[in-house]
Amino acid sequence: MALDLEKLIDEGMDESGEVLHLKGLFLGFRGMMKLAQNPRLKTVKVLNISENQCGDEGSEALAESPYLQNLENLVLNHNDIGDEGAVAIANSTNLPNLKKMSMFGNMIGELGAKAFAESPESKKYEKLDLYKNQIGDVGYKLLTESEYLKNCEELEIYRE
Repeated sequence: MALDLEKLIDEGMDESGEVLHLKGLFLGFRGMMKLAQNPRLKTVKVLNISENQCGDEGSEALAESPYLQNLENLVLNHNDIGDEGAVAIANSTNLPNLKKMSMFGNMIGELGAKAFAESPESKKYEKLDLYKNQIGDVGYKLLTESEYLKNCEELEIYRE
């Protein structure tokens, strides 16, 4: 069955065109790549695409999207994203208004943590949620001592 992305966007978009919920649709990386190239994202400020199995490729596609200039809140929880996808998001200059980033429950490790800690793009974050990833002591230290994240009001990196 072919993915009808336009229909999913119609169903998930609020009336203002600023909030798009596509949680739990298992779009995969191909669906995420199609989504990232959709001009309808131009008006979106809140994008929840949790539980879509997008992996690093899907995360990279979002980071490269030319249509997410107005995005303020990106939720990528439980998406099988590892270090490569985290590095792409952390260093993306295509997300200039992003203030809240949630990547809860992925597979991000030390390299992803380092990317967020050392990226000048991280200065804009009010909230960065990296809870329940694979960040070890080195990544934890980098994030908590990051000059770029010193004004982040909510930095979630709890480890069990």
